[in-house]
Amino acid sequence: MPRPLARPARGVSLVELLVGMIIALMVLGIALQLMLIARARYYRLADEALIKDRGMQALELIGSAVHHAGWITDTPASSSARRWPDSGAPPSLSGRDNCSDSAVISAEDCRGSGVGNSDTLLIRFAGRSTQSDGADSDGATRDCAGYGVPERINGDSDPRPGRILLLVARNSTDREPELMCRSLVRNGNSPGQTHGLVRGVETLQLLYKLAPTASSPAVILSARTMKDEDWHRVQFIHVAIVVRGDRYAIDPPASSTITLFPELGSVPGVQTQDVEFRPSDSRRNRARFTTTVAVRNPLRCEVDAC
Repeated sequence: MPRPLARPARGVSLVELLVGMIIALMVLGIALQLMLIARARYYRLADEALIKDRGMQALELIGSAVHHAGWITDTPASSSARRWPDSGAPPSLSGRDNCSDSAVISAEDCRGSGVGNSDTLLIRFAGRSTQSDGADSDGATRDCAGYGVPERINGDSDPRPGRILLLVARNSTDREPELMCRSLVRNGNSPGQTHGLVRGVETLQLLYKLAPTASSPAVILSARTMKDEDWHRVQFIHVAIVVRGDRYAIDPPASSTITLFPELGSVPGVQTQDVEFRPSDSRRNRARFTTTVAVRNPLRCEVDAC
């Protein structure tokens, strides 16, 4: 009697199973690597966009504050004539190099070295009111908190109640460096609350270009070499900031030192900390931003301004 044919084997052998698993793992590994690369690229682009937004916002805020300097309304509500500060009044612009958080609203009162050797800049300006009593501001100029600055009806020796102090300090939450602003309290002369403006600003460096006179040429100086009478001659302010992001760079930078004013070349009389910045942690994503801000208003009463 003939024997029945054996059924053909079904399924896969152990060798085939192992080969398939190896191929699947290779495909999965390649897909995982591509996903990690795409995610790292996304984080890098997002951090670069964040740094750019922070830098542009900081430069815009600094420029707006400098444009306030020396502003005196030509249509005061509390008097019939434009009132200028006396010759002995403090300048509308004054700064200090490597200055830390000030105890009062003054650029002269530095507690020590600034964060990242940062400078401070104090700006004085007048306000304008809607009524002659000077109670309500019309919003022509504003302080750090966004409130309008009213006119000063008393103390005609200095009609500039508005003050803005720009500085770099660490916040009280995670100690991240920030560009900060401080003004006077409302209806008073004491310093008000410090407001954080832009997060991640590691250093603020300022150089001042003085207008030429009959006896002095135009020159660029740092605050430490400025004399008291020089602050009335400031025509332009060169601003450099370094802003860092929230993530670490994939590749370390080629140099740990950042040149702050490459377009100015060699500036006589400045120190290394005025034109270079060396971060404490070079692994973070960061970028340098520079601008030149023109001083719009006369900084004191002169023949062509009064």
